[in-house]
Amino acid sequence: MTTIKPRLMTADEFLEMERIPGKRYELIRGVLTEKEVGTGEPHAITVARSSGLLFQYTESTDFGEIRVGEPGYRLESNPDTVRCPDVAWFAPGRIPPGTAGFPNLTPDLCVEVESPSNSRSDRLLSGKAKMWLDFGAREVWVPNPATVTVTRYRPGAPPVVLSEDDILDGGELLPGFSVPVWQLFRRRR
Repeated sequence: MTTIKPRLMTADEFLEMERIPGKRYELIRGVLTEKEVGTGEPHAITVARSSGLLFQYTESTDFGEIRVGEPGYRLESNPDTVRCPDVAWFAPGRIPPGTAGFPNLTPDLCVEVESPSNSRSDRLLSGKAKMWLDFGAREVWVPNPATVTVTRYRPGAPPVVLSEDDILDGGELLPGFSVPVWQLFRRRR
């Protein structure tokens, strides 16, 4: 019996691919992989609030760059992997001028908001956080709208879960950034 190996897609082909309304994709080792769609209001609000707070920090301090809208980053080549965090933050000077497409670049901070389907499996989220860290991210924040918590992942350290009453600080990565965890999820207490 003959086995036919599927044709792998490149990051450039992925970039040029015609988008299908209502569908989102990532490229994992050359295989087009559909991402979850329709994660609902709690997810959307948390992405918006997280990105807004990081944007406000970046603008007021003129420190770093933020990207939202599930920007794609090429993490591997031959076969290509392009992953798309909910929110990406880069330390100053990390994004070369004129960058376009899917840069060969890992964000310093990735924010991956839990959605109802992936909250069923802590392994999925810890695996995604580990993947970002393995490719060079310095931190990964995983806000969970259902529990109003943030799990903070850092290389070589156990995950830390912060509750809504805790303060999420930027540490050495985002000096001076500090916000009560509950503000990632709602406007008022």
